Amino acid sequence: MSRDLYASWSGATAAWQQLELIAGNVANSSTAGYREQRAAFELAGNAEPLADASTRLRTVTYSRAEGNLQRDSVPTHFALRGEGFFALADGTFTRDGSFRLDVERRLVNAVGVPVLTDSGPIQLALGETISVDEQGNVSGSLTGELGKLRIVQLTDGRQVGGNAWAGTAAETPASVVQGAVEGSNVDPLRGMVELIEASRFFEAQQKAMQTSDDLSGRLVRMTE
Repeated sequence: MSRDLYASWSGATAAWQQLELIAGNVANSSTAGYREQRAAFELAGNAEPLADASTRLRTVTYSRAEGNLQRDSVPTHFALRGEGFFALADGTFTRDGSFRLDVERRLVNAVGVPVLTDSGPIQLALGETISVDEQGNVSGSLTGELGKLRIVQLTDGRQVGGNAWAGTAAETPASVVQGAVEGSNVDPLRGMVELIEASRFFEAQQKAMQTSDDLSGRLVRMTE
């Protein structure tokens, strides 16, 4: 592979990775608690001449901006204000606080994973209602205190499927709002603009690859 063709190929690969990331953001612009993903790229190899360099993905981070607060008055729905994620019993974390009670009256997320407090999962008695204060202290109307929501900060947070996150967790203070969920922090309009820009860059790299391939073919024919 010629040097300029390799540079264009790596650029096209990076553009495709960016396209996938932005498309995922736009698709989740209505997903509760979704964190916008951002990619950072770097040049590898010799930048001089540029044909000796290749573009590669360096890191994928996420935006810590808060999504809009959507109040719905559902008592099992919680929203976070500030940095942090709710801890779940399977070792993952989420910003999506659209919780519910399962058949065992445990507080769980959308796929049935229990939400954790500092004393374990939350379980209500039959006919009991739940309340949470701003500090995350959970109480049942019949059984009283049920623990404090485990809210953590992720220093190397990454998505692991759906709206679940993994990473190194450390306890962090956060304000909890009951009867509300946090919307996605993706700006769909900006996402569409970025999607168009990334698509154009990908197409430009494809054309550069085709041009390089055509020139190489001509050179081979001239030397035959």
